[in-house]
Amino acid sequence: MIKYFLIFMSVTVSAFSVENMTFQELQMALESYDANKSIQIDDTKEIVKKEVTKKEVTKKIVTKKETKKETKKVAKSSIKLPTVINKKISTPNDITIFKDKKVKPINYLNTVSLNKLQVSEKKQKFFHMLLPAILISKQKFKVLRTKAKRIIQSKNPSAQDLAFLDKMYKKFRTTDNKELLSRMKTHPVSIVLAQAAIESAWGESRFFKEGNNIFGMWSFNKNEPRMRAKGTRNGKAIYVKKYKTLSDAIDDYFVTIGRGAYKSFRKHRSITNNPLQLVQYLVNYCELKGKYTRRLRRFIIKNKLTKFDSFKLDKKYI
Repeated sequence: MIKYFLIFMSVTVSAFSVENMTFQELQMALESYDANKSIQIDDTKEIVKKEVTKKEVTKKIVTKKETKKETKKVAKSSIKLPTVINKKISTPNDITIFKDKKVKPINYLNTVSLNKLQVSEKKQKFFHMLLPAILISKQKFKVLRTKAKRIIQSKNPSAQDLAFLDKMYKKFRTTDNKELLSRMKTHPVSIVLAQAAIESAWGESRFFKEGNNIFGMWSFNKNEPRMRAKGTRNGKAIYVKKYKTLSDAIDDYFVTIGRGAYKSFRKHRSITNNPLQLVQYLVNYCELKGKYTRRLRRFIIKNKLTKFDSFKLDKKYI
């Protein structure tokens, strides 16, 4: 009899759901039965409790995941520009050497000759003089790219947002949103340092000393700050840009890579951060083509530049 009664109750509970019958009502309906019946009721109650607990745990896990996602969104939207410390240097001793991976955002306003230093010290001073400028510039581009991405994904961008996006279109010479975001990316510090050392002859070129022009960037605009090169090309004078700071020179370098004839390089820097793989796609940077990219690769390995790829701006200044 007990067996049939329990089957009946089970069907009843399934039909009307546990939500419509409290545990107390269920117990009252079965009070006249013996101890075996009580055990069955306790088991039913325990199963229901477990189901409720399971639902609560699942709910907490989902809530936790959602909270994590929200936190991530907030973190992404709170990317900030660094508080830059402008500094003029008189001697190599004024260059800060970073002993850990936290880099103070020092923006050197000028350069100094490192020729009188021993080779190892000269290299160290050169890399650490440029390192903050590269990281400052990378952070700037990260902020700009994050803002552009937010506006592109926005369903109702403001007039101010659209004006900013239009400015980026002009700067990077594209109107395609996907292409714009690709062009606004940056690449590993090690590649920038290697190119800087090669292009500036370890900081001894006249362009570097007099115009903070690290990469020998040419000027085709007579209205911008520039200086004349000693040589000519096809009988015409050559001019190179002058920059106020090293960080400005790095900014212009990233823009040049972003909109110049480096489509293959841009494509692959979205796939990998491995500098030794990426440099092979900089064939259009120099007339030497493959010889130049192989030189870059050897340079990075010889000077152990990949260690700088893990250096970051000190969070205290962001």
